[in-house]
Amino acid sequence: MHILFTKMEKASDAKDREIIKKLTIVKISSLIKDGNISNCKELILKNKGIEECEELYQMKNLNKIDLSQNKIKDLSMIEMNLNLYHIVLQENLIDNINYLNNINNLLFLNLSNNKIKLIDNICQLKNLKTLILAYNEIEKVPNLSNLQSLETLILKNNNIEIFTKPAKEMINLKKISLSFNKIRQFCFGSHFSNLQELRLNSNKLINIDKDIIYMAALKQLYLQNNYIMESDFLNYINELNNIKSIVISDNPFFKNMNIELLNNFIKKSRNLITINSVPIPYDKKFVTFPFNTSHNLSSTENYANSNTNKKGNNRNMKTKNFFKVKKNNFHNKSKKNNYKNIKQQK
Repeated sequence: MHILFTKMEKASDAKDREIIKKLTIVKISSLIKDGNISNCKELILKNKGIEECEELYQMKNLNKIDLSQNKIKDLSMIEMNLNLYHIVLQENLIDNINYLNNINNLLFLNLSNNKIKLIDNICQLKNLKTLILAYNEIEKVPNLSNLQSLETLILKNNNIEIFTKPAKEMINLKKISLSFNKIRQFCFGSHFSNLQELRLNSNKLINIDKDIIYMAALKQLYLQNNYIMESDFLNYINELNNIKSIVISDNPFFKNMNIELLNNFIKKSRNLITINSVPIPYDKKFVTFPFNTSHNLSSTENYANSNTNKKGNNRNMKTKNFFKVKKNNFHNKSKKNNYKNIKQQK
């Protein structure tokens, strides 16, 4: 049996308010024809003004629940729903998640946009594959190595300063998003050997550890808007055979970076397709910059702009477009033949 409420029945405003009032005390049984809630397997009640839902105690057969966009503060009654494998409770007022400890079958958990500060008990959910805790008040991420089934971890837009290094390798983890936090140091290394996407943009990173070379499966790396001072880590990035996209703009090292150094980085890269969201020309021998080592990237676009209208200045046009952030600069009609291979790889 499935319960799905996506639209309220057409009724007067007064009747609508009465329905919502009943939902706040959650008389779910009154919303089912025979009143039998014990066999329900799926419960979806989005944006209904719900504050409490005590009848969940009786719904032992629930597999999936979605109570997004409500006013729920306490969902401790959910701890008896041991058959749940999918929980979505985003955009509520939840600040305590200790009640999740015993739901061992849980595969998917979305608690984004709540008021959660501590997540230590999450580590007991050994079958969890997707964990989304974005837009909360988390300050510290504990050792997550018990979550050996975890594939996706999204913790963006929190107050995280510490991301504890896992005690053992997390072999199934493919994606980590920690954007918009306060992280100064990240634990790169072999414990994330199968990670494919890492988002650390908009943090307080100062350097990138050499141990990133052990993250051999990495394909996408986002490091923009940090405080990275040195460009040495680009040598480590070139050790990653699978890296295809990297974003490094809005860092001190990039603003002062020598164009020749960036050019060498691009030429040495094996499978890099985009840098700072801009496609790299398929034939890297055409990526040349008419500057000596005393010039930095800040002068590149000015140079290109000053020469845009000069006839036959194809090389300068390549330079200008290469440093533009807009992706479609490489896909206009005049350059279609030069860059068709890039499209095929995407």
